[in-house]
Amino acid sequence: MDALTRLHRSLAGGDDEEQPEDSILGDTEGICSLSPVQRVYGFATCLVAGLALMILSLLIFIRPIKFAVMFTFGNILAVGRK
Repeated sequence: MDALTRLHRSLAGGDDEEQPEDSILGDTEGICSLSPVQRVYGFATCLVAGLALMILSLLIFIRPIKFAVMFTFGNILAVGRK
């Protein structure tokens, strides 16, 4: 039974047929299973890379387009690291 059929039946109140145990997202459970240590490493990597890009962008302040691109990506990495 595909995901749309299961969603339609659950929203419509569906039949009293026995529904399978798996959920709509049951196929994607193991994709993003990072350990806490891996999450900390990812957080630290993004923070350091973002700060490095922001500092490097200040060194090329004379060229506005390169500055804007590097500073923007640095902020995205540093702020959006979660």
